[in-house]
Amino acid sequence: MRKVLALIGSPRKQANTDIMADEVLRGAQEAGAEASKIYLDDWRVRAIGEVADNRRKRDDPRSDDDFPMLLEQFLNADIVVWSTPVYWQGPSAQMKCFLDRMSSYFRRSPYAERFDGKGHIILCAFGRKEPEHGRWITAPMKLNVEILRGRYLGEVCAAETYEKGAVSDMPDVLRACYDLGRRAVGEMREI
Repeated sequence: MRKVLALIGSPRKQANTDIMADEVLRGAQEAGAEASKIYLDDWRVRAIGEVADNRRKRDDPRSDDDFPMLLEQFLNADIVVWSTPVYWQGPSAQMKCFLDRMSSYFRRSPYAERFDGKGHIILCAFGRKEPEHGRWITAPMKLNVEILRGRYLGEVCAAETYEKGAVSDMPDVLRACYDLGRRAVGEMREI
């Protein structure tokens, strides 16, 4: 059974990216996957500290916070759903801290091989009406997927979502999320 983990970068529960992730997880569950969700804001993940210049010898000087526990859940997943609003041309601080901290682990034994081959889904919501505003999340996240030696499975972005829960009234977005969850599980089964 495939494991799907949604990482929610928004500090607002039941907000747009949370609702979108729920639909991806629902689709994944209906395709036979086990699904779970983490609200990054509920955990104490500090910003990255000073690290070694040699990326293969990089230690995490702040490993006394909750990041190692979250990393273990991430590593146990077959598919990761990165779900964050666009905040000032990038992901939420919670999501960014999580991403930055991975740089101390993704090339180090015994973690390195556990990053390989994971499926990745990107979800984002933003208030602007221009669809291309999602690129502030999708472009760097696609690069992260490549760096993490993963498999990019797709994305859904929702524009004009200033209000909390606005995406609930966007059936096309919700259906796209659900369909992506189902399709992603199928694609990862083929590997």
